[in-house]
Formats: sequence, structure tokens, C-alpha cells
Amino acid sequence: MSINLKKTKAMCHICGRNDSAKKYGLSKSGKQRYYCLSCGKSFQATYIYKGKELNIVAHVEKLWEKGHTVEQISTAFQVPLAKVKAVVAQLEKDNVQYRR
Repeated sequence: MSINLKKTKAMCHICGRNDSAKKYGLSKSGKQRYYCLSCGKSFQATYIYKGKELNIVAHVEKLWEKGHTVEQISTAFQVPLAKVKAVVAQLEKDNVQYRR
């Protein structure tokens, strides 16, 4: 049995790219901050304050439309895979109803 511990890069919450984020120090709470070289914004992978949490449905929709997989989205936002799949299923259902 082998365990694959792959280092994953942080995905920018604003533009959705995962190849341009670099470490950018620590927040006051000790969480790692990142800086996106593409859009010039800084962000944290996770926030401890609920007021800073993302509107996950909007971000899932944005990344799904850009062609990211549900696994990539789940990893990027540290959201359970089941939640991402449920959001994508609802988006696809709404899209089918919209086209009719």
C-alpha cells in the first residue's frame, strides 16, 4: 500500500488560477496568506471568521464554467466533494431548464 502525498498549489479565489499564487506571509491569526501574480490580489486558503467566507456557489459556478473538475474545486476551496457535486448538479439542472 502506498500513500501519495502530493503537494497542491493554492488556487486564487478571485481569478481561479492555481499556477500563479505564491506565499505572502501570515495573517494575524497565523493562517498562510497567498498573493496571486495574475490578478494582483492577496487571499487566504481558509478564513476563521465567517464574515470572510466565500459565496461558495458563485465560485464553484465560475470555476466549473472555466473547465475545472469537481475534485480541483473541492481541493481549492477546501469544501467537501459532495457539496461541490451538489452545487454542480443544481447548476446543470438550472441550465437545462433555462434552455427550454
